[in-house]
Amino acid sequence: MVVLNPNNWHWVDKNTLPWTKDYFNEKLNDFQVVTNDKSKIIKINQIDKITGDSNVSQRKGKPICYFDLQMDFSIQIINDEQEEQEAEDAIEKGTLSIPEFMHDEDSFEMKLTGFSKDIEKIVKDEFLPSFNNILLQYQDDLITSHSKDLQH
Repeated sequence: MVVLNPNNWHWVDKNTLPWTKDYFNEKLNDFQVVTNDKSKIIKINQIDKITGDSNVSQRKGKPICYFDLQMDFSIQIINDEQEEQEAEDAIEKGTLSIPEFMHDEDSFEMKLTGFSKDIEKIVKDEFLPSFNNILLQYQDDLITSHSKDLQH
């Protein structure tokens, strides 16, 4: 009997980009935060782009992940009492872009475009912290979900 990868010693790779797209669609599609004064809802209206690399690997029996993603999201701000209204009724719409979301960083650039200065400040102060927490959970969820698939 031939053992091809004794004790999981050699590199084993798994492309996880399709899983990543599903993961963020599940976690972030329609993600919303009510502002502190309860007057507005800031929500992700659409995930526009998730591209790049996402892999889980195993070397010497230890699972590791590496990813470098570019992501764009359409965001809208609506009055709280407008929650059931259509996207056309939004107070403001804009885009949140993350040019480099990487495995070895927990602080990364987030670019907001299309918002007035007042709304941009509210989005930065009240929406981005919760949004960031979801992004930072991704790496742990990625390893947990895929490390057992690499065992041979």
